[in-house]
Amino acid sequence: MVLCLLIFLLCLCFPEITGSGIKNGLTLIAGQVLPALYPFILLTTLFKHLAGRSSKYRFLPVFIGFLSGYPLGAKTAADFDLTPGKIPAQSLLLICNNPSPAYMISFVGLHCLKSPSLGIQMYMSILIGNLLTGLACIVSKKLSPLKETFCQTQALPVTSENLLDQVIHDTFLIVLNVASCILFFSVAAAFIQKLIFLPPAIQGLFAGMLEMTTGIQMLTAQSFTLKLKILLMTGIISFGGLSVIVQTKSMISESSLSLKKYIAEKAIACTIAVFIMYLFIHIH
Repeated sequence: MVLCLLIFLLCLCFPEITGSGIKNGLTLIAGQVLPALYPFILLTTLFKHLAGRSSKYRFLPVFIGFLSGYPLGAKTAADFDLTPGKIPAQSLLLICNNPSPAYMISFVGLHCLKSPSLGIQMYMSILIGNLLTGLACIVSKKLSPLKETFCQTQALPVTSENLLDQVIHDTFLIVLNVASCILFFSVAAAFIQKLIFLPPAIQGLFAGMLEMTTGIQMLTAQSFTLKLKILLMTGIISFGGLSVIVQTKSMISESSLSLKKYIAEKAIACTIAVFIMYLFIHIH
């Protein structure tokens, strides 16, 4: 209640900052998030329903979720029906929940760093960090047949006649959820930008911890070295920030997946990704 009142008073006393944050969030949603994610959200939702009918579609949601970016990797991990003895759903959550290659190449590489190749290297570093951490978790776990470690997807009562309506409805709910999270954290990031007693680099890091795209934009404008920018951006994107964590939580809320385990494993993967990116920079 105290936090809600504080947020209300901040929005009431500083409407220009609130409006600026909402404007930035809407620009981000309309200009980047929806064009990049909507087709993949629609496809993963469609294949989720189809996978409930036929096993031949089993791996399509995982493949699409792996390439489509936050938070659809979490959605595929929660929705996908894994066969016991295969990949644990908790590890699949870490491995699949990545930034999209389109986001890394076009926005981070081309728009922010003026080099698509840097976006590709950063993307590969993040994937390798997630894969190594996920594989390490798989190896270290002794799967118990008495313990439920897999997400179970039950056959969905959707007929061919209402399949399209159901897919569109589910897609809209996911888009609305993602957009709401981005707007909330964009406003919070706008207030951080007004904390003049903090150095700009710290402002960028704090903003990135809330909403990664806002933080990356702030770091891009700073004057410190390109290598430091790249390493900081790699860490921010690999972890995803609170906005991605909240979106991930909403995607796995109806599953048995653990958000605490995901955050801990993501922190390890983030450290590995930054180290690998450091090696890439010095090799070249």
